[in-house]
Amino acid sequence: MNTQFPELIPRLESYSTIKTWREHDSRYRLVGTKCRKCSEKWFPPRTGLPCPKCHAMDMEPYECARTGEVISFQLEVMGYPAMGYGELSPRKICIIKLDDGIHVISEVVDCGEHDVHPAEPTKNKPGTRVKMVFRKHKKEETGNWMYGYKFIIDK
Repeated sequence: MNTQFPELIPRLESYSTIKTWREHDSRYRLVGTKCRKCSEKWFPPRTGLPCPKCHAMDMEPYECARTGEVISFQLEVMGYPAMGYGELSPRKICIIKLDDGIHVISEVVDCGEHDVHPAEPTKNKPGTRVKMVFRKHKKEETGNWMYGYKFIIDK
């Protein structure tokens, strides 16, 4: 451990200013794309790419639903703090089905380990209802905080 690498394991990822700017809407506002031809919705955005369903190149920005239900849940316990997430562990990582049908992987925050329940379709049991919030995501190599969307339990 030294002043250049204050953590035991140096971070390997880096976010460039250009990449951050391009992902600004999807990272901060949960904006994906929607095909104008077949109306299929995609997240993350498929700007400049063909629609996988109808192969049209005609996409428009689409603001995804801000609420949904937990489909799957995993408590991230690595035994050591993940790079950039030191004081935020252990984290509750979930697959969330938004109300418009889009699936996202995100963290559920501000709740206990036993407050989040995945859906159980065989028992007709819905998952925990959640809504999107804007929170600290992780620390960059520069020491600055990166912000992004996370979810909290919708009461």
